[in-house]
Amino acid sequence: MTKKVKKMSAVLSLAVIPFGVAAGRLAFKASQGTQVSAVDAAQEADAPFRDGFYLGGLDAKAAKKARPSIGRWNDPKDRASFLAGYQRGYGEVRPMEIAGHRD
Repeated sequence: MTKKVKKMSAVLSLAVIPFGVAAGRLAFKASQGTQVSAVDAAQEADAPFRDGFYLGGLDAKAAKKARPSIGRWNDPKDRASFLAGYQRGYGEVRPMEIAGHRD
C-alpha cells in the first residue's frame, strides 16, 4: 500500500467509528425504553380517564385543591376511570409546579 492510501484509510476509519458508536447507543436506548402496559393503554383510550386526566392537570396548574368532580359520569366504572385519570393528571403536573416549571 502506498502512503496516500494508508492515510486515506485511517481518515475514513476515524470518520466512521463515531457513527458506529452513536448507532450502538441508540440501539441500547431503544431496547431499554419504558414498556407501556396493556392496562395503561386501555385507560388512556377511555373517555372518562382522558377527561379526568385533563381536568386534573388543569386543577394542578391552577394550584387548586384536588377535588375531582366524579359526578360528571353516571356509571360506577366510568367514575372510577375518571378518578384514576384525575389523580394521574394532577399528580404529573404538581411536581413540575412545585419545582418552579410553571407555564
